[in-house]
Amino acid sequence: MNKQLLFAIFCLSSFSAAANNNGADLYQRHCAQCHGSDGEPVMPGAANFNLQQGLNQSPKALALRIENGKRSCPPFAGILNEQQLYDLVSHLRKMGR
Repeated sequence: MNKQLLFAIFCLSSFSAAANNNGADLYQRHCAQCHGSDGEPVMPGAANFNLQQGLNQSPKALALRIENGKRSCPPFAGILNEQQLYDLVSHLRKMGR
């Protein structure tokens, strides 16, 4: 297996119920004002997480996207640590399912 696949498997297998709750809390605190509390965007142009928009990438790619920001979404480097980024990624993957 390649390193990225092993890393993705490790990340996905390490999520716990506590991490999922942490991801939901982080989402409400940092993302809901644009992406909506339930994933339905309230800001024009924001990804609709209920439709899994922008989520078809590896956990690492999503974490980097959150960390670095994109378009009107601000960067969270220095605000969220690595574990928080992956908790948020885990929560985003569960939205709309």
